[in-house]
Amino acid sequence: MSYATFAELRAARPLTGRPQRCAVAGAADAHALEAVMLAAREGYLTPVLVGPADAIADVIAALDVVEPHVVVDCPEEENPAAVAVRLVRDGEADFILKGGMQTADLLRPILNKETGLNERGFITHFGLMQLGSYHKLLAMSDSAVIPHPSLADKARIVEVCTEALRSLGIERPVVAALCPAETVSPKVPETVDAAELAAMSERGEFGDAVVVGPISYDLATSREAAEVKGYDNPYAGDVDMLLVPEMVTGNVMSKIWNADPRNTLAGCLVGARVPVGLTSRSASMEEKLASLLLCSLLSAAARANQGAQQ
Repeated sequence: MSYATFAELRAARPLTGRPQRCAVAGAADAHALEAVMLAAREGYLTPVLVGPADAIADVIAALDVVEPHVVVDCPEEENPAAVAVRLVRDGEADFILKGGMQTADLLRPILNKETGLNERGFITHFGLMQLGSYHKLLAMSDSAVIPHPSLADKARIVEVCTEALRSLGIERPVVAALCPAETVSPKVPETVDAAELAAMSERGEFGDAVVVGPISYDLATSREAAEVKGYDNPYAGDVDMLLVPEMVTGNVMSKIWNADPRNTLAGCLVGARVPVGLTSRSASMEEKLASLLLCSLLSAAARANQGAQQ
């Protein structure tokens, strides 16, 4: 199954039961609170606001507040992300959103080997994009965390991100391992990695996910381009995810797409026990809401899976 828009995704994956509880680490931040309150009004989540209670109250006073919400007082000298992690571990929150704090401070308690949420030992960024130039929502691999992924890193990225896609209802995700050309050449190491990832998928190492590569962006996203160039592959022009060769590629691509008002880009960290939202202060409200919807859907799917296993 695929979805043309975020609205179609939400309609197909209704958030049944109680809303997911979003622990906002550093909640005395107007940008984060405005988005969270609007998402709560849309039924995506219940806000759990972590930070100095007085400072949060000052920010909330200027907003259209949604009930219910919870304020967890956190002294200024304590890291609110550490409190958010404890709330997740204690079953009092379902996912985390970065508020007014530095990303490094947010990640430190999440990655803590003894008390954090990184039991799998691997966290990556997962983007999901509604592009005016593409016929369905398109995922993209890490554009924010791993600068130069090794072949082993790319394999883990495929594993974790296709798991996320399946939880959104995309049963057999197709991943395009992007390269400048379709010919394998030792002079272009990315093509060697892409070919090996494709071979791994043929051996069933990614379950029912398919990796196509090496493949260029135009062939991955345009059936017409594939026909013109004589590229014969059943998945050309219809992939579900782009695996970028390195972080800077994805970062530049996402910023180019973001400049087009037809496009909406959502994203979060995946691989940890719960999704972690990293919405930018400069992001549009539409983008922030899409990211919170993504986090809520992934969190709800994980909770449902845990319940089925118990």
